[in-house]
Amino acid sequence: MRLSPLIFLLLISATAAGSSLVDSTDGRYGFEARLTYGFLVAHRPNLRPLQERHLRSIEFSLLVPTDGQRGWQQDFAFPEKGLQLAFFDLGNAERLGLGVALYPFLDFPLAGQGQWKWRLRYGMGLGYVQRNFDPEVNYKNTAIGSKLNGVIHFDLRVRKRFGRGALEGGLGITHYSNGATAMPNLGINLAAAHFGYLQYFGTKSPKHHIQLLRVRSGFWATAFASASWKEIYPPLGRKYLAASVSGDLFYVLSNKVDAVLGADLFYDQSLRVRMEATEKSPQPGSTNLRPGVHTGLQVLVGKLGLLFNLGYYPYTRFQEDGRYFHRIGFRYYFPRLIAVMNLKTHYARADFVEWGIGWRFRSTSKTP
Repeated sequence: MRLSPLIFLLLISATAAGSSLVDSTDGRYGFEARLTYGFLVAHRPNLRPLQERHLRSIEFSLLVPTDGQRGWQQDFAFPEKGLQLAFFDLGNAERLGLGVALYPFLDFPLAGQGQWKWRLRYGMGLGYVQRNFDPEVNYKNTAIGSKLNGVIHFDLRVRKRFGRGALEGGLGITHYSNGATAMPNLGINLAAAHFGYLQYFGTKSPKHHIQLLRVRSGFWATAFASASWKEIYPPLGRKYLAASVSGDLFYVLSNKVDAVLGADLFYDQSLRVRMEATEKSPQPGSTNLRPGVHTGLQVLVGKLGLLFNLGYYPYTRFQEDGRYFHRIGFRYYFPRLIAVMNLKTHYARADFVEWGIGWRFRSTSKTP
């Protein structure tokens, strides 16, 4: 997604002004309900027919405040963890129908004074679209080719506290994509304003304000392998294997952020097919392999790493994708193993999802 740099900048700036003056959490847990009103973003001209009317949704969230017992909670000014369930009227009953999204999220305080706070919510999970593409009965839905999809959500909003309740209002984006596992996959982007009410319950917990003794520094490294499948045009065709092997060298910038430099080798079984379809006289040596190099940043939230990468193909026979690729995703760090999920894209067009497992190499610096 093109909004990834903005998400990253907001995440690393999560240092809510005045949060050190608060001695306890707002409660043990909280419930939120909110209403949204917005529109489907036609990021390609052929998506404009889907913009029949404005979209609406009702959303419910469970939130759990953090108390700073773990170092990352203090680094991010005591964020909240949660689970959100959203029901969308997508604004086009015939071609899109209803949508559902379910995703865990982290809710970060950014800045504010007194009872007013700016906050950022960032989540990834699963989504359902009632009416996906069908060549006979729904051929005008060129946005999404599957009912089950991945979802990325973020919103920026202001919260006004009073007692154990709060009112919130803001703007957000919800993105549906199946990662090119089914065509078409231009994706559905929902932009909406929202207004909600939040109520906390349960016993308040004292906040830990003394920074835990953990200072990250130096370099560390990981490697992972991934495998997935993808579909190319025309829709409802063959599935092709997509795989990658990647290595990353991380340089610690702070307790929250690492700089990343890495190398990749991608295998895409569909490349030869696409080349033969576009070249009148296919040249010898056509290959499904292409190397890559990448750089980027990782935001560490405990054992969870949120990644934002920009990559380049030093060599590729297939030119229609361009030379640049992007990654947005996450990895979870176990003592030595890592679990990886990335969405690899060419600009705003999904290439494939990297489902992977990897290894974290030993380092003298303290890492996740």
